[in-house]
Amino acid sequence: MLEDLTVRIVTMLFYLISLLGVAVVVWGVAEAVIRFLTLLTGHRGAHAKLVRKTARIRERLGAHLLLALDIFIGADIIKSVIAPAWEHIAMLGAVVLIRVVLSYFLEREMERTHQSAQSGRLSDHNGEGE
Repeated sequence: MLEDLTVRIVTMLFYLISLLGVAVVVWGVAEAVIRFLTLLTGHRGAHAKLVRKTARIRERLGAHLLLALDIFIGADIIKSVIAPAWEHIAMLGAVVLIRVVLSYFLEREMERTHQSAQSGRLSDHNGEGE
């Protein structure tokens, strides 16, 4: 009886945490779409400025996706507590590996975007921008 209750609670936690991860993805995508549409409709300026602002939108979306991936990993770890079969643990390992690879490339892209934005701001302040 206590074991059944524990399984139910852990399963409910898994679904709640997974739902939180989905909410973070939806929030990030909605925010990115709204910001991008606002940028396009109100854009009156140099092309380089549009590119920099779009890169910032992508950077924020990437941060949301990384957070969601971390949340999904947490949910999967909780799920492995109630179903510790080797098959599930192997699948969890594969998901963690995919998350690490995605995280690496997203963080790299975000760093590159940030450096590009910084150099763009410097050239704007020096009178070199468009």
